[in-house]
Amino acid sequence: MIKTRRLLYPLLFSLIGLITLFMITGLQVKADDSKVSISVQDAVLTADTNAYVVDQTTKSKISNNTSIMDSQAQSYVDTDSVNPGDKLEFNYMFVFNSGEATANMQATIALPKNVTFSTGTIGKIVYTSSDGKKTTTTDISDSAVDSDNNLTTSIDDLGTGKDYASARIVLNATAGDAGQTVEKSQISYEADNYDNVDNTPEFDIKDPANSIVAATDSSSLQTYDGDTFNLTGTMDYKNDDGIAFKNENMYIYTNIDGVDQLPVQDTASSDKNFSLIMQPLAIGNHTITVQIVQKNYNSTGETIVSNILTYNVEVSANSLIITKDKSFDGDGYTVNDDDPVNIKGTYKHADGSEAHGTTSGLTLDYQITSRADTDDPNVQDSQSATYNDNGTFNFAVDPVVYKMMGGRSPLIEQAFTYDQYIAKHGYKGLEVGKNIVTVTLKDQNGHVSDPTQFVINVPDVQLNLSLGANDIGSYNPNASLGGTYNIPISLSYSDTNYQFSEESVAALNTLNNVEARSNFAAGDDLVNRLNGDQSIAMENSGKSYYGFSSPDNLVISDKAYPASIYYVDTYGRKSNTVDYNVTFRSKYVEIKTEDNYKFKSFKNADSEAPMRDGDWNVKVESYKSSWTLRASATPFYQYFTDGRKPVELGGHLFYNTPYDDGQSASLPMENQQVVIDKYTANLNSDHVITTDVASKWDNNTGILLSVRGPSNSYAGTYTSTISWEATDSI
Repeated sequence: MIKTRRLLYPLLFSLIGLITLFMITGLQVKADDSKVSISVQDAVLTADTNAYVVDQTTKSKISNNTSIMDSQAQSYVDTDSVNPGDKLEFNYMFVFNSGEATANMQATIALPKNVTFSTGTIGKIVYTSSDGKKTTTTDISDSAVDSDNNLTTSIDDLGTGKDYASARIVLNATAGDAGQTVEKSQISYEADNYDNVDNTPEFDIKDPANSIVAATDSSSLQTYDGDTFNLTGTMDYKNDDGIAFKNENMYIYTNIDGVDQLPVQDTASSDKNFSLIMQPLAIGNHTITVQIVQKNYNSTGETIVSNILTYNVEVSANSLIITKDKSFDGDGYTVNDDDPVNIKGTYKHADGSEAHGTTSGLTLDYQITSRADTDDPNVQDSQSATYNDNGTFNFAVDPVVYKMMGGRSPLIEQAFTYDQYIAKHGYKGLEVGKNIVTVTLKDQNGHVSDPTQFVINVPDVQLNLSLGANDIGSYNPNASLGGTYNIPISLSYSDTNYQFSEESVAALNTLNNVEARSNFAAGDDLVNRLNGDQSIAMENSGKSYYGFSSPDNLVISDKAYPASIYYVDTYGRKSNTVDYNVTFRSKYVEIKTEDNYKFKSFKNADSEAPMRDGDWNVKVESYKSSWTLRASATPFYQYFTDGRKPVELGGHLFYNTPYDDGQSASLPMENQQVVIDKYTANLNSDHVITTDVASKWDNNTGILLSVRGPSNSYAGTYTSTISWEATDSI
């Protein structure tokens, strides 16, 4: 069998002092490292202790050490005296550092005089884990106090391997009369592996040198949930003893619904006035108390306090107000491509405040009603997503079969047809016609918007398909079930301004009375028309997409099978159906060349012929076929537009055949065929063989140009025709 294709391409030579020759041919274990660790512990137990007194009435503390102390006491001001009747807490703190855990520890405390300790439950032991996340409390009864006024209590084992790493004994007491001194209170720790003592500081009981009178501007407040608010009021000394009242000396303590807060100072307000910025509270009624404390009043070392103010705060529900993007004004947004539609807008609180700015603080619920302009609207299930609470929202709503396209669907569904996909997933997403997307927002503080409707109109435009050829050949070697083949297609919409991408359409191909889906490609660039090759796969891992089977129902080689193809887009719109034939070839040979070849420029006076310029790609693709490639060329002529006769170039093409011994043979190609290359097929191979003929040539072999030189050719351009022929020798 001989397959011949004649290629008539001009070879051009430009000579303006130079001759450029162009020839245009047209047939186209290493293991991971392991880590080993060992824990080395101190053999001797080490620990820190502190004994200190807290005055809960004046929010002050008496201590020689502020690092070994509970966080509430650390927030209190320092003092060295208390007032008669103040509520006191004697604290004895033990903090394990390292070594072995304590064993059978017992604490004995010498209770001081001039204070009255509580009866019944005199105090408690607070145990805390090393990370501070776990605590537990054990009450201490006054029966633990003996006749000598010593209190003895056991302390659970602490430290390595135990649940807790610290223990704080807290004893409740009331200060006695003024003019008395409360001496040190010693605690003795005794354990099988630890002994130590510590003492509370000595302090005096004095009448207050002065006090602070505080008043609210308004004791009843109303605010919205999620909003900060201000507690305002005045403060001054009760007695005018010539001391200037300075805000910078005042510590303001608050308690919200029974929970103490860290103290603050208000130096932004004018002296004798305060304005506390409070963080948002939950919806409902709240009670907030405020007390002002000054330490070291008039350099006396004494702490003075104000009366306690009470604020009643009512927190009401706030809401969110949505403003739709302008693209949804009027009758709504009309789509002009097959991509998802972005629903976007802004929102504020009903009280006028902006969004809270919290990360992932906004929950967005939406529901799609497609076919909303018909008698059978499709009300779909609600969807929910979380976004940053920044005052804007922007989310995508997919067309009904958007997730079927490209590689978006699960692997098991990659071969689903449109009907199979809809049967499994239903009509979920935007459809042709009127769609209403109802959006509701809710921030992390519970502020909710009213449901807001966004209208999306999807036009019913026609998808038009045409084929570049209706007789298709398959050159894939998997002939038993049919090899993958390509269909040249052209696809566009009736509205030429409507856009789509390779990923937004899918081919539904019917062959052997079976329909199967093929995705076009993976490009997402929007275009108005799509031209290219649609790849049709016949099988996957030995399983046919089109009902063929081995060995009972094999594809018949070299038989033309009738087939048809149409396309569906992300909105489910279908194109026209086009019929074609496909033949699964048993063998073939095909010549593949580039469109442009050329030689380098040369001058008339040059004595050497010009070399090939650029890549000369000449390839032969074959399947189960041996072949011989031959080529011939016509003389080069320069043609004129003014009616003059063509002028022949003083030269011709020839083929220089390379031999293994380094020798070569020059064969003129002008008006005669020469053998360019040969290939003998392995008939047992199931592979398509591509032979790169030109890659075998060097500068002195292959197709070359011979000129009679020095040349007297006219300056200008010259053309020639080359013909290729591949002979299938099977």
